[in-house]
Amino acid sequence: MKTADKLPSPDQDSAKPRGDTAASRRTFLGATLALGVASVGGGIALLAPGRAKADADQQGRLDPRYFPLRRFDPEISLAGKLAVITGASRGNGRAIGEALTALGVDVIGTSRNPATVPNPPAFPLLKLDIADPNSVLAFPAQLAGNAVFQRHGQVDILCNNAGRLAIGGIVPTPPTNPAFFSSQRDLAVRTLYSGHVLFTNVILASFMPNAGYARIIFTVSIASYYTGFGLAGGSFTDTYQSAKAALRSYANALAGGLREAGSNIRVSTVNPYAMNTSLAEHPHPIYTQPVDSAGLSSTDQVFNAVITGFRQLLASAQPTTRIGTTYAQLLQMANPAYNVVVASPREPFATQGANAAIEQALLTENQYSAVPIY
Repeated sequence: MKTADKLPSPDQDSAKPRGDTAASRRTFLGATLALGVASVGGGIALLAPGRAKADADQQGRLDPRYFPLRRFDPEISLAGKLAVITGASRGNGRAIGEALTALGVDVIGTSRNPATVPNPPAFPLLKLDIADPNSVLAFPAQLAGNAVFQRHGQVDILCNNAGRLAIGGIVPTPPTNPAFFSSQRDLAVRTLYSGHVLFTNVILASFMPNAGYARIIFTVSIASYYTGFGLAGGSFTDTYQSAKAALRSYANALAGGLREAGSNIRVSTVNPYAMNTSLAEHPHPIYTQPVDSAGLSSTDQVFNAVITGFRQLLASAQPTTRIGTTYAQLLQMANPAYNVVVASPREPFATQGANAAIEQALLTENQYSAVPIY
């Protein structure tokens, strides 16, 4: 029996917009910060300037597809299948690899620098930089020469998981060099979106079976569902949120296209709330403004508060085993959900996942949508 967590009806305030102001970027962001960057585990918090109590019928209600399921009956055995997992040296990717290995899946992971991975996983890691088209296009030859792949001759499961946090001021101000700002944002888009599109097409075209079991899952993010408008400090991660939204859009379009073509390949996205990873730890992020050896700015204290808040939030966030279990459950379903979140309304996961801030931000932004849902 499959049992999902359910969300109780919300009873929270909504936000109303604030009029135009002559305040500088620093003044605005400083006020934003004061409204709560540090109020949720030292991390993200709701930005609700001038907020007023909303009528219940205008507040809306969320009903997330919370995973992993508390009770789950597998429908498909994964034993003997082959999975390729990008970004598998640590964090979510490693947790996915370990969860699938425990179910008898042969796993091939990827890493930008396999030779330098401390305490590498038990499964092999092949070199891949998802942001570099040349690396992506060279990967098929590397995969074909791998002994694990040669035992199978095909990829049954593709897990598009690689990613990095992109963070920095939404408007470049001195000492940020505009060329550096632009190139770093471009790197983020290739890392979080276009690299996955290219890699999916490379693997899909040459290695996935045309009949029988075949799955593609994308690790996206709950950030793909909000813009940063509703979260304090959210403007500092606009590139991350935008690229994640593009990736989810692509994944859903791919799912629809394959379905319409009568393909055997099923596609899902996994959208974690806050996870206990090193995503925000230096030197892992893609910074769009200058930082020092600790990943902090010498001139921008607002940025420092935001990145420090992220680091503190993720340090006590949900364990990555939950994303591994989510992948395992989706892959063992005959008809997997198209989009799910890794979260729970139950403690300690609700606090670890930053549910209150994230879910209120989703409701807040719904109020300003061109097509709000009530």
